Amino acid sequence: MFHMIGKAAARVGRRAALGTLASVLVTVGIGFFTAALWLYLVTVFGPMQAALMIGLGYSGAGLVCFGIMMSSGEPDPMPEPQEIAQARQSVTAPPLVEAFLYGLQAGSHASKTRSS
Repeated sequence: MFHMIGKAAARVGRRAALGTLASVLVTVGIGFFTAALWLYLVTVFGPMQAALMIGLGYSGAGLVCFGIMMSSGEPDPMPEPQEIAQARQSVTAPPLVEAFLYGLQAGSHASKTRSS
């Protein structure tokens, strides 16, 4: 059992490290693209217009991302009152243990729905 937990932790750590590295590399790349765009726009339009264009571009992209974030995904369905009552009857333990088991069950359910 501990071997499986260790493997899962290593997998999560590897994904986190690669995700962080990818984020840093993409950020550096965006910086270089912005510098190149700045140099081009300054030669064509001047510094004020170049700053306005780049600022509008980033602001627009950020607003689009916010819009996608707010509109994507469905809210989690609320549990049926029957399910809640049934869960309460099935567990007769101290409140802290009940809370732990409820969280464990919710995490397991979320994991199953995410992998489906």
